[in-house]
Amino acid sequence: MPLNYANTRSLNTTCMDVSNIFCRVFLAILMFVYTTAVTAANPYDFPPMADIHLHYNWSQEEVTSPEEAVRQLKKHNVTLAVVSSRPSANALKLQQAGGDWIIPIYSPYFKPGIKETWFIFPEVLVHTRKALASGKFKGIGEMHLVPGMGPRRDNKVVQGLFKLAAEFNVPVLIHTDTSKYEYLLPICKQHKKVRFLWAHAGGILLPADIDPLMAACPNVSVELSARDPLHYGYFVDPGEKLSSEWRNLFMKYPLRFMTGTDPVLNAHQTYRWHEPDEGWSHYGKLNIFHRNWMRQLPANVEKNIRLLNAQRFFGVKGLDQQ
Repeated sequence: MPLNYANTRSLNTTCMDVSNIFCRVFLAILMFVYTTAVTAANPYDFPPMADIHLHYNWSQEEVTSPEEAVRQLKKHNVTLAVVSSRPSANALKLQQAGGDWIIPIYSPYFKPGIKETWFIFPEVLVHTRKALASGKFKGIGEMHLVPGMGPRRDNKVVQGLFKLAAEFNVPVLIHTDTSKYEYLLPICKQHKKVRFLWAHAGGILLPADIDPLMAACPNVSVELSARDPLHYGYFVDPGEKLSSEWRNLFMKYPLRFMTGTDPVLNAHQTYRWHEPDEGWSHYGKLNIFHRNWMRQLPANVEKNIRLLNAQRFFGVKGLDQQ
């Protein structure tokens, strides 16, 4: 039997329906072989995928060229990619190396050294307006709102960015590191015309925390980047099986989830934010991790999360698909 995405998906579905321990062991071995063989695989053994959370920061450019980053995306059959960068000009470099299927969004961190303090600079709004008016950037983000670090939700720069998003009809990639969904709730309710993409499904939050927010704010879509072993940790069990709680959440909102890889290796190590970042060298592991959990879902739901939801959300079909 050829080793490809369709066959491993079929085996995975079969083994989920039986308790045979030998089937489970065989599947685990197959997954290991499948993952380690990716470097030799034809990229079109993978169905097309949208990666909606990428960075190509100055710290990554020191390690990985734009051309190499694009090669990684094509190698894993990523046909739509959304990239935020510091500086934002680096997102344009990635698009220039790859094509219009790479979508740059504008980062409010408009100059070096302000990732922790960007919200105290009123000129953020001037730069963002200019970037969106140029037509080169199709969104705003990634915007970090972290309790204890800042900014406050009523900060004038933050509120101004939401107003710009509504004016230019572009989405906001918003990152909230908090233990409660209620932190984001006043924002999405106040700005009903803004389409929010909630980064990392809130980071550490569980389905029971995410569901109320999605029910209250239909203008919020959710993405699962960084819910992996290299970042926040598993949201699947040690055997990479989805829990019934996550599965039920995806089934309840099949048109509002997306995923990505967020190939920033030092994201959780603030003391390394100013060092070169080799995250793109781990791209294959991250991409396959997400493909593995997505294929445990019904085919129509899996395809929505893997590709179609992102195409609809950003209004872009992406790279021509074979």
